[in-house]
Amino acid sequence: MKLPVNYETLDPSFRRLVREEYVHLQKGKCCHCGGKLDEEPPIEVLKLKIHEHLYPDGFFKNPIHLHHDHDTGLTLGAVHAYCNAVLWEYEGE
Repeated sequence: MKLPVNYETLDPSFRRLVREEYVHLQKGKCCHCGGKLDEEPPIEVLKLKIHEHLYPDGFFKNPIHLHHDHDTGLTLGAVHAYCNAVLWEYEGE
């Protein structure tokens, strides 16, 4: 699969495939914090307060998200759901 791809044009099943490909390429580590995607993010990340009410229902249901650039739509990698929230709230990504 050729990456990156435009997140906005992906249907949910293809988003899953893209996310799985990033997990494979990243050797199971979050592209934000470097922690293992099958574990909680490191305590340094979890210490950062997020406002869960700002996110849609189910946002944290899936532990691994497909991070993408909100300006270009291009995918950037796989991240913990919490890291995705941190990226948005703290870095505007």
